[in-house]
Amino acid sequence: MNELDLTLQKLGKGQISKLKSGKTIFKLSSYEGNPIVKPQDLGLTWRKNGGKKIGAVFNPGAILHNDKVILTPRCHMNYERVKIYDKKLGIERTAFENYISEIWILSSDDGLKFDRLGPVIKGDGSQHKDFIYGIEDVRIVNYKDEYLLVGCGKIKPPFKGENADRIAIYTTKDFKEITYHGIVGCFDSRNAVPLFLNEDEIYMLLRFYPHIYIARLEAGIEQILKPKEHEKEWMKIYEN
Repeated sequence: MNELDLTLQKLGKGQISKLKSGKTIFKLSSYEGNPIVKPQDLGLTWRKNGGKKIGAVFNPGAILHNDKVILTPRCHMNYERVKIYDKKLGIERTAFENYISEIWILSSDDGLKFDRLGPVIKGDGSQHKDFIYGIEDVRIVNYKDEYLLVGCGKIKPPFKGENADRIAIYTTKDFKEITYHGIVGCFDSRNAVPLFLNEDEIYMLLRFYPHIYIARLEAGIEQILKPKEHEKEWMKIYEN
């Protein structure tokens, strides 16, 4: 039995709970050792005014690759915590300013202890100029012999206005060499996830606040891998 199988035996099976409305939901069990990755583990700390500040690592994509658990968390430091009024939610909430997120590649044999594996995916203008205010929330989807990494590229600073998010697309075979393919630049969206029914029937889950939509990609995988060339097809989805 490998290390990952041993970890799975430690996890709970979840439970079915009844809501006040009478409906039932399934609740996943939370691992008693959470959090499994902390900013301090990755060196995401800094000092300010004589005190130690701790960064952030969260919202990873996850997948199994060669019997290892791969995570693609969003990491950042040097942020400032502020209070903002969220017009969409109608509430005051905590926000963070003056940071640029990047994506780190982490690998684990058992799904609990992670080490850095591949390069950093940056969105600060050093790797391209399509977006320069960070890359966030990358999701991983297997396609044939490689993986699609689909994230959110920020064309405006976080919490500094609307129409700031663009779907950013990467591919990799081994999480060590990562290729950037561009952004869907014609509309604002984040948290997009491709769905493959077969090679010829490909869909995309798209978040257009406050709803999630499922759209078929007319140009198939090429619409994902060459987003700028297929802007017409992307706009057709947005306008419909």
